[in-house]
Amino acid sequence: MTFALLGAVFTGATACSDEPAATSPVAVSTTVAPAPTALGPLGFGKLRLGMNRAEAEATGEIAAFADTNDPPGCGRYTARAGWQGFTNNGEIVAIMPGRLAARTPEGIGVGSTVDEVRAAYPTLEIGYNWSSAAVPDHSAHYGFLGIYRNMPADAKVTQLMLYNDRDTCHN
Repeated sequence: MTFALLGAVFTGATACSDEPAATSPVAVSTTVAPAPTALGPLGFGKLRLGMNRAEAEATGEIAAFADTNDPPGCGRYTARAGWQGFTNNGEIVAIMPGRLAARTPEGIGVGSTVDEVRAAYPTLEIGYNWSSAAVPDHSAHYGFLGIYRNMPADAKVTQLMLYNDRDTCHN
């Protein structure tokens, strides 16, 4: 009897006899699409800022929408990979890849120091919770959690965000 498990093939006798079974190996695919790693300049994986709900769902990356359509326009969505973002009246306005190994094209990611962020983004503005910088040559911004006013000397980025001017849901 032949078994294929996670790409390995095992051959042995059947349970009822010592004769090898006359069957073909069973192939099991272990291919998993890699998680996107580049955050920006205007998207993450197939998802792009400004997409409407139908366009975002068509990417296959969205697991659920929780559009609230409340006055500040703070809807949420969750990606199949577990990360989240914000919507404003159904439009993708923020992408937050959580603690994935995402990095901006300039190399900034979770664990980057404030000095590294400042060197990559001279427009860095220190905020109360999130700090932000303009995405070079684009109408979007990066957000950096962990770098904030009165931060400790050893502060590091703990989460990234990519957002546009229609994002009204974070500070």
